Amino acid sequence: MTDQPAPVPTRRRANTRARILDAAAAVFAEKGLNGATVDDLVSAAGYTRGAFYSNFSTKEDVFYALYEKQSALMVGLVRDAVQAGDPDEFDLAGLGAILEALRPHARIWYLLQTEAQLHSMRTPDSGTRFQEQSAGFEGEIAEILVDVLGRLGRRPTVSSVQLADVLTSLYIRGLAREALAGGPAPTGSAFVEATLPAVLLGLSTPVLSPGAHRG
Repeated sequence: MTDQPAPVPTRRRANTRARILDAAAAVFAEKGLNGATVDDLVSAAGYTRGAFYSNFSTKEDVFYALYEKQSALMVGLVRDAVQAGDPDEFDLAGLGAILEALRPHARIWYLLQTEAQLHSMRTPDSGTRFQEQSAGFEGEIAEILVDVLGRLGRRPTVSSVQLADVLTSLYIRGLAREALAGGPAPTGSAFVEATLPAVLLGLSTPVLSPGAHRG
């Protein structure tokens, strides 16, 4: 007897799963992974525990599914912001527009990222899952960075994944400072105007003649 393929989730089940994930973002942002309960999640989503367990096994499953979804959203926003501009007109000032496209979702992503890091350190069994998701995220960001540098007539002098790791870490640090300050920094912050361009230029080299560089 051959194994039968797993049934494709119905639209209703997919909608239920999506609503639970959407509601979980606010719950985990407020209470953290350890503080949140399954009851918190189903209450926020307006479902029963039965609906929860038909889609997820544990609250950790919800958390990592949400983290993956949010990371994909951030990657999509960066990619869309880069591709929206004319490649021949792209310059360092365009990086500010990319970061601003992320800003409405940045706080939730920062909190989820921090929670995931702490949980993976405290719970070794979850470390592999977090590392795999982080590697996927950084790999996609690395591809975008190669595109960005190509538009600037440059190429990285370190691996693109290393560059993605550095810039992501700087961005997360900037989000932490904003959170501690009680609100977002104004558009055109020092990070956008100085730090990010300096890191990109410092870890890359021109591939065009000096006169052709637009940065």
